[in-house]
Amino acid sequence: MDLHIIPECYIDTKLLKIAVPPKGRYNHQKGCPNVMKLMQEKLRSDFALGIIDKDKVIMKYVEEFNDIIHIPDKLQLLKHPHRHHYLIFICPAPEKWMIATAEDAGLSLTDFGLPHDFDKLSKITKTSKSENDDPYSANFQQLFKEIKRKESPYWMIFSFWIAYLKANPYTADIGWLIQETERLVGNS
Repeated sequence: MDLHIIPECYIDTKLLKIAVPPKGRYNHQKGCPNVMKLMQEKLRSDFALGIIDKDKVIMKYVEEFNDIIHIPDKLQLLKHPHRHHYLIFICPAPEKWMIATAEDAGLSLTDFGLPHDFDKLSKITKTSKSENDDPYSANFQQLFKEIKRKESPYWMIFSFWIAYLKANPYTADIGWLIQETERLVGNS
């Protein structure tokens, strides 16, 4: 099922691997158009979970989805009305989300050798294409592990959505998913 979970960029893939470790590997695609294409073509009749950034231009296929849960400036979960297709938007951009989630956990990115500034952090994440060519790979890994350990509420929600949908790809109870998310938000 891991190959049916499709992050759009390197940093989303890194985040995902720490949040919900795969048994094999996730289906990393370069860019939102490739995520949408894979969902519409190869996985058209199958389960698919795309993880994309809200800072991108909205693709036409996204317009077919229904908004299930929207946590302003944090996360958004959408579901296709006729397919077992889901989208998680990291809002508004993964760099801002990382900074906010770290702050929620009482952490500063500077403690992990990363800039705690959106523009500087974006320069790092936008130039990193893979773990092999990223001099900050270990820094991100340490940061994400610590955010996970501290149980930041929005990290917990992100992880919960992925783990639940991965475990229930064709039988997800949307009502329960909403209730559980509201409970997690209420605990923040």
